[in-house]
Amino acid sequence: MKKTILKFCLSGLVVLGFTAMREIAPPTITGKITPADAADAVWAIKESDTVKATVSSEGTFQAEVKPGTWKLVVSAKSPYQNKEIAELVVTEDKATDVGEIKLEK
Repeated sequence: MKKTILKFCLSGLVVLGFTAMREIAPPTITGKITPADAADAVWAIKESDTVKATVSSEGTFQAEVKPGTWKLVVSAKSPYQNKEIAELVVTEDKATDVGEIKLEK
């Protein structure tokens, strides 16, 4: 009986160890700017937190953020206009994809 209990305890510790060791991906905000060269950066703003994401040559961006409600601000290059997305809800361990953001002149 003691050996059986010991086996269950050891099995539980092994499972717990593997669970604790797995990498937890931080929440992110992702998307794509169109046209791809129309923006310098994307800013995620929540209360006193501000996160800057650069825009790739393909127009994609990714910002690692904390869970909560964020405002996204796209900093556009001239002659394009900045764009904002308010009330963007980000949840734990998940990417929040805003899709394609089209900038206008």
